[in-house]
Amino acid sequence: MPVYMLYGFRWPRAGFTGIRVYIVLHNLEEATAEYLQQPLTTSLLLSSFQKTEAGIIDRLPQLQFIEQYDPEDTSDDAVSKPYAYVGAKVLSIPEAGGAPSGETSWTPEEIFKESPLDDKEAEALVELRDKYAAGERIGWYIVYNGDPERWFPPDEEEEGDMEGFEEDEEGGEDGDGEGGMRVIRRRRRRRRLLLLR
Repeated sequence: MPVYMLYGFRWPRAGFTGIRVYIVLHNLEEATAEYLQQPLTTSLLLSSFQKTEAGIIDRLPQLQFIEQYDPEDTSDDAVSKPYAYVGAKVLSIPEAGGAPSGETSWTPEEIFKESPLDDKEAEALVELRDKYAAGERIGWYIVYNGDPERWFPPDEEEEGDMEGFEEDEEGGEDGDGEGGMRVIRRRRRRRRLLLLR
């Protein structure tokens, strides 16, 4: 259950340049707009940015997406915060006793002894922020995530959609006819578009 100290910016989920629209526009069907830290989503986003923003991403080799999540929070807002964090530099404070020295704290001198980014990285981070989160502050953030590998139950509607569609031994689809999986993908895409409204 780490606490992250990251240098970067907040990326809103809503809005024309927000996370949800980015995922829909770039057809990242398997990505979860509500939890970017999920490994598949992180991978899909980084691959997409590598295609669309290679000049920026190549200068940000340690780019990570971090989520704030408290598993003890049972409010309606707990599942999805209005933004995720884009970190060019991320330090993870492990659970007590998890650090090699047995300590889970740093002194300000350790963190701020030098600029977190070189000039090329800093310039790239500003470019990325200006394109996708204009107006957001670039700086240090402390973010708690009580369950980075957060599990969530499958969507009941999606499970119902999958009935009758099973992969055969050659990896093709069985079911109610050709293109059945495309129908399911279209339904997922339609649900994502409804979230944007």
